[in-house]
Amino acid sequence: MANVTSTKLEFGHRRAVYVDIKSQLGSFPIPEETIRLYEDYDMIYRTLCGILYNFAPKSGHPGGSISSGRLVASLLFNTMDYDFSDPESLEADIISYAAGHKAMGLYAMWALRNECARISQPDLLPEDKFQLRLEDLLGFRRNPTQETPLFARYRAKALDGHPTPTTPFIKLSTGASGVGVPASFGLGLGAMDLFGAKSPMLHVVEGEGGMTAGRVSEALATMATAQMWNTRFHLDWNQASIDSDFVCRDGDEPGDYVQWDPSEFCYLHDWNVIFVENGHDVHQVLAAQEASKERFNDQPTAIVYRTVKGWCYGIEGKKSHGAGHDFCANGSVSTSRSSVMSQPSPTSRNPSGRRSARSADCLKTTGRSLISSAASWQDRRTAWPLSIGRSGRTRPTWE
Repeated sequence: MANVTSTKLEFGHRRAVYVDIKSQLGSFPIPEETIRLYEDYDMIYRTLCGILYNFAPKSGHPGGSISSGRLVASLLFNTMDYDFSDPESLEADIISYAAGHKAMGLYAMWALRNECARISQPDLLPEDKFQLRLEDLLGFRRNPTQETPLFARYRAKALDGHPTPTTPFIKLSTGASGVGVPASFGLGLGAMDLFGAKSPMLHVVEGEGGMTAGRVSEALATMATAQMWNTRFHLDWNQASIDSDFVCRDGDEPGDYVQWDPSEFCYLHDWNVIFVENGHDVHQVLAAQEASKERFNDQPTAIVYRTVKGWCYGIEGKKSHGAGHDFCANGSVSTSRSSVMSQPSPTSRNPSGRRSARSADCLKTTGRSLISSAASWQDRRTAWPLSIGRSGRTRPTWE
């Protein structure tokens, strides 16, 4: 380029805004007890994901299920406005797992939420057919005709490998990369069409790998151009897929799949972006979702959480995509319970520029079983922030 002078291409005008939540944490004070409760809950959740992988047996996607745990728990217990007693309510906020491979995590999260309600506020429970109980996890990746004793004894529900509408609060079947995003966005369009200015919020959970399909770019463009302010896109950016630990460009390091990062990609399409540097830091996650409740403008909003696939599971990155520990192996019983503040940041990398796949330094032996943990929840049930709201919206009156 001896005779050519290059210049830096900048984004043109955007209606959207960009927020780095770490610089705004002072505006969102979170009690230490609340943070501790979320961290304990996540420890139980990660343990359940490990158990489900071994029970199937050795089937499912523990890595992405684990990396998205804290953002989903924050949605269910703090951010979303819905009536737990009525999963079929049209007025309630919607959650859609565009990342269908995280079904293991969805089932574990739903069952734990149900158990928290059963222990602390049983009047919240809907009728049995609309519950996903701990006992129903016996049906993970099982056929409805299963005849094993415990499956039959506890009347467990058959839970597919990818989410389907037979699961409470789930409206769509999702799975293959790129399929869930545009279909999920359609739920937001429908809600806006039905409720107008009083539309419920749509919360879509996806990972960066699922964004690489071309149809996702079209869907993002459509939602931004239509100014679908009721949509929140929660991106679990763990940077790992089935065959790569470097899906997107990261700083100066080229990606193996695409040359953008999720924040840039969403902002390019005129989405508001809230960046969470550490998606395992409960304070940052809660603050980001609180900030997203503010309607900055009429644009949809993406929250990009930087995470580690298989965080504190003992197997990280692509190795945890569709694989995990052997049954009763040391790693399968050492899912850690440790403070997020002692963990390496998801953005830290080794000298080669790529994150280390080792996480032994962040593992601690779990000091209690699921049973004793459940008893612990019962002992302090008055402190558990089970903020499952009851929607104040009303359906339109049709003439």
